[in-house]
Parts: sequence; C-alpha cells; structure tokens
Amino acid sequence: MKLKDRLKPLFIIIGSLMIGYILVVLGKVQPEPAADAPPPDVKVVIALPQSWNTKILSSGTTRATINTVLTSEVMGEIVYKSNQFSAGSSVLKGQILAKIDDTDLKLSLKNAELQLATADIQYKLALAEAEIAQEAWEKINQKTEPSELALKIPQLKQAKAGYDAAKALVDSANKKLSKTDITAPYTGRIQGANIDLGSSVVPGQPLGTIYKSNLIEVELSVQDSDLRFLNIPMDGRKLEDYQKSEIIISAPYKGVNQQWVGFLERVDGVIDPTTRMVKLIGYFENDLLEENSPSIPLGLFVQAEISGVTLENIYVIPSEAINAKNEVIIVGNDNRIEIREVSVLKKNNENVIINNGISPGERIMVSKISISSSTMMVNPKY
Repeated sequence: MKLKDRLKPLFIIIGSLMIGYILVVLGKVQPEPAADAPPPDVKVVIALPQSWNTKILSSGTTRATINTVLTSEVMGEIVYKSNQFSAGSSVLKGQILAKIDDTDLKLSLKNAELQLATADIQYKLALAEAEIAQEAWEKINQKTEPSELALKIPQLKQAKAGYDAAKALVDSANKKLSKTDITAPYTGRIQGANIDLGSSVVPGQPLGTIYKSNLIEVELSVQDSDLRFLNIPMDGRKLEDYQKSEIIISAPYKGVNQQWVGFLERVDGVIDPTTRMVKLIGYFENDLLEENSPSIPLGLFVQAEISGVTLENIYVIPSEAINAKNEVIIVGNDNRIEIREVSVLKKNNENVIINNGISPGERIMVSKISISSSTMMVNPKY
C-alpha cells in the first residue's frame, strides 16, 4: 500500500476536526447589529392664532312669505276672467282678475237708496214737528217741564233710527257691489285659479291663490350649538339691522349653479327635542323682472351659508389633523410626538376651529401614520 493511501484517512479526520473548529468559532461571533430605521416623514402645519369669520351651513326649500287664498264675498256668476288670472302669471296690486255679475247687487243698492230717501224725508218731518212742538210749548209758557212725548222726541228718535238703518243698508249694498271685482291684494304671482267664465260662486268659495313674489323666505335648520356663533336674541324680538346675518343660498337652476344673497330675519325659538335643531328664517328679495339675475322660484331646494360672528385668537387646522376624540399630534422641538386633547369650537369638512390646547408656533402633524409609541420620533416636513 502506498503512503498516500495510508495517510488519506488521517487527512479526512484532520479536515473534519478543522471544519468543526471553524464552525464552533463562527458560532461564538455575534453578527453586526442592524441599523435603526430612520424616523418617518410627516407633514406638519404651524399653529398661528388668527381671526376667523364663522360660517354655518344648512339647507332648506324656498317658499312665499305671504300666500293668500282669494275668496268670493258675494254670490253670482263669473262674467269676466283676466288672462293673467292663471298659474304662474305676474299681476300688479289692484289689478282686476275676475268680475262677478252685479245685476242683482245693483238692484239691491237701488232699493236701499230708495229706503234711505224715504227715511230721510221721515226724519226731516219728525225733526220739523219736534221743533214746532218746542216752539208751541214755549208760547204757552207753562211753568212745568214738557214731557218727551209732548215735544215728539220719541217720534224723532224713531225717525233717526230708521234713517241710520237705511243709510247702513246703502253702505252695505255699496260694499257688496265693490266686491264683485276680484282684485290682486298686492303685486305678486298667481299660484292657481279655480274658476272660469260662467262659474257660479258663493260667499267664502276659494277662487284662486296668489303669493308675494318680490320677497321669498327659506327655513334653515341649524344645530343648537351653532347659535353661539350668531349675534341674535332668542326672546322673539325683531332683529335689528346689525343682527341680520348675511345668507348666501345656492342651487342648480336653469342648468347653472345660481346664487342669491339675503339676510337672517327671525328665529324660531323652539328647539326640536329629537334633532336639537333650531329653525332660522332667511329673507331674499326677488326682482319682478329678470334683468341681472334669475328670480328665485318657489319650492327650490337650496344649500345655505350663514355668516356668523368673527372669532379672535383661534387656531384653524385641517380636519384630517384631529381624531374623533378631539386629539391632535404635536411634534416637539426634539421631533418627538405628543398626543394632546384640544378644545374644539366647530368642525366642518375642511377645517377644525380650536380655541384652547395649542400654543402659537407649535407644529401639528397632519399625516396619518401608525404610531408605535406616544413619544416616537418623526421627520417633520412643512
């Protein structure tokens, strides 16, 4: 056997021992520690105190401030109806919309005038007789006082009462005759008409509906908590000019998003027990003729923005910077975060108004990240 073949097992044993030794040594060597992950980048805003004009959002439907049902006060047949007495037509105050046949009423007036003329003659005769009786009594020159009957005073009173009654009949007949003309009580628009030529009407029968078109109102519901942003009394007093907050309503109309400006006029002081909402009434002037902007139609659903008071020394931050618990994340000077509860005055879809809990110049985190601890470090980006 050759020497090489004899030494081969020895080489194998020595190699195995060396490999085992290397493995043992390597097992005792600690790996290099992994580098710490860098702090995450976050967006921040600087807290700066400012003035803020509060806006209260609401919605409602336009309606007429004055809506009148026209009724008949006399009986008769419709002998005239204006073309303007139809739904949607604009009419002027005093404009004749319809006429009721006045033949019978004219006859009643003539009879009343005849009775008045007769009563007038009787009254004048009774007055003359009373004067004659007075003169006759004075000529007799009796020492006793004359009785009313001797002076024909009862007959005079009866004649005077008859005259007054006849005059009242004439006035009533004239009034009824004037009611045969159905006129517009104010400038507005006809909402509907219930009669036509030849229709017979009776007192109290609705003839149509008219509304005042130059003034439109909108009922707006707001949260009870929003009342603190409005300088308005809740005791039912009429609002002064400086208390009438501006209201801007908007809605798609005629294919375009239209806007109209009005003012808060009054407040319904009743709070809905279920929704905790309060109703505000806004008034909007309407042009009779559409020259510069379209008139506000009735029944239009609108979005409203009510101008409130101006707040001083408050902080306005993006709505995504605060959570449901009214907490914000402050990034300190050492770039460590601090979770802090703040006092919120108002929230909307874009901003949050804070009046306490933040100091000027503090950095508020806007980014949404997973927080491993309440003191983790971040890399703020402005």
